[in-house]
Amino acid sequence: MSTVAEIESAIEKLSPQEQLELEAWYEERRALLKTSDSLFRLYEAEERVS
Repeated sequence: MSTVAEIESAIEKLSPQEQLELEAWYEERRALLKTSDSLFRLYEAEERVS
């Protein structure tokens, strides 16, 4: 079984409340990664200009 399939199976076993908590955590994590990526791109652009 693949890791993704295992994760999907585990998520299906969560209670509705736990699924909401997971969703909130995942959305926060994605936002953080997006912000980090944007910041790194900004730094890279500044280095090219300098």
